[in-house]
Amino acid sequence: MELVIDGIPVEVNRKKIKNMYLYVKPPEGAVTVSAPMRMPRQNIERFVREKRSWIEKRQERYRKQYGTESMDSPGSRNGSSPQIRPLDEKDRVFLREQIAELLPKWEERTGLHCSCWQIRDMKTRWGTCNTRTGKLWFALMLARQPRECVEYVVLHELAHLYEPSHNARFKAFLDLHMPEWREIRKQMR
Repeated sequence: MELVIDGIPVEVNRKKIKNMYLYVKPPEGAVTVSAPMRMPRQNIERFVREKRSWIEKRQERYRKQYGTESMDSPGSRNGSSPQIRPLDEKDRVFLREQIAELLPKWEERTGLHCSCWQIRDMKTRWGTCNTRTGKLWFALMLARQPRECVEYVVLHELAHLYEPSHNARFKAFLDLHMPEWREIRKQMR
C-alpha cells in the first residue's frame, strides 16, 4: 500500500512482525515502512511524522552520496535513469558508520562477539566470517543496500560464530533473532 504522509510518499508493507520498521533506501531515498498486519493506519502515519527529521536527513545524505537529486531529476523525466557513481571512500565511510552502529546492537542481542571487523571490496559475497579468529568482513557494495539488508548481513555473519554452516541450527538462530530474514535476503538478490 502506498501512502503520502505530509508530502512524503511511503510504501507500507504489512508483515507478520511485532514492531514497525522504517527504511530510507538508497540511492533515491525511497521510504518504506514494514508494519504489523493489524497496525492501524493512524499509528503508521504518526510513526512516519515522528521520524520526519530523520527521513529528511537520510534522504539528503543519499542525494550527496549518490549524486542523485530526486526522483524528479531531469534525467528521470526524459526516461533515462540517473547515473550512479562508482563505489568510493564516501561509501566506505557511510557503511562503516552503519556497521559501527548495528554490530554492537546485535552482539548485545545475541551474546556473540566478533574479535574485529573490516570492509573490503568483494564482488561475490555480502560478508564473510572467519570462525577460527572471530573476524568479520563486510562487502563495500553493502553501502548501496537498504539498512535492513545491512542489518541482516551483520546478524548473518555474527551467527556464524554460533554455527559455522548454513544448516537448520543456523537458520533457527536467524529465525529467533530476525524472523523476517528470508524476505530481506530476497531483496538482495
